[in-house]
Amino acid sequence: MCQKHCVACNDLFISRANVPNQSFCSKPHCQRERRRRWQRKKLKEDADYRANQAAAQKRWRERNPDYWCRYRQSHPEYTARNREQQRQRNRNRDRTTTSPSPPVIAKMDEYFVEMRVLSGSLRYPAWIAKR
Repeated sequence: MCQKHCVACNDLFISRANVPNQSFCSKPHCQRERRRRWQRKKLKEDADYRANQAAAQKRWRERNPDYWCRYRQSHPEYTARNREQQRQRNRNRDRTTTSPSPPVIAKMDEYFVEMRVLSGSLRYPAWIAKR
């Protein structure tokens, strides 16, 4: 057993003899940080893990389609704060663009472009073809 500094909180702790490479102490927030770092690394490096996580999230969203609607209804302070933050982002974006119309804002998981290949040619939706 030896004393080490925790990577998360920098406090001294006594490492367990059976875990020679222990670098996090046993405090709950340090253990959360350890798991968070592990998951971030795993998502970055392991394509199968990434795919499994995406599939699990998709299944959860399908089982709970109205979750965010109910959450916003029961947390009005969250909704108000989010709206104000979005107004600020819009103001910042408007200052940086020269376009006369405000930019379109869409959630990434709901934004998709339907493209079909018909008889060897690529066909775009009408709103893209007009650009």
